[in-house]
Amino acid sequence: MDFERGITRLASYARYHGHANPKAAEIWLGWRIGLWVSNLRVKYRSGRLTDAQIAAAEEIGVRFTPPYRDPKTKPLTRAEKQEDNYLERLSWLKDYYLRYGHINVPQLEGTDDWPTAGRWITRLRGSYRRGTLPQAVVHEAEQMSIRWNPGPGRRSQ
Repeated sequence: MDFERGITRLASYARYHGHANPKAAEIWLGWRIGLWVSNLRVKYRSGRLTDAQIAAAEEIGVRFTPPYRDPKTKPLTRAEKQEDNYLERLSWLKDYYLRYGHINVPQLEGTDDWPTAGRWITRLRGSYRRGTLPQAVVHEAEQMSIRWNPGPGRRSQ
């Protein structure tokens, strides 16, 4: 296949997929586009492409040097997800903090938006005592004036 026809098909592929770097075995509209791009790279490395052809391919988005595709983002680890969850829930207490100046929600109470906030704060304190709470969460909670050891509460009186 000649270069002009191949580059036109590759441009169509790039518009559809958002990149011009197909896998070697990929087929697009009945055409082995991955093999064509692979051969294009071989020609580039051996110096058999003109400057105009290189410019046309790069304009579409062909990468001639590895990595040919952007690396996939790593999924969050369990600890990172848990930390994000803690921080998100602390953000739910922002209104309570602005109203009362702390986030020491009584265990048997909650907030208007989150009825079980008091129980969650109790579990948060338990994680803190066990030493399993991420440092970023500890810092954020302390910024919101949490008391890690609140005392016996109303029941004991």
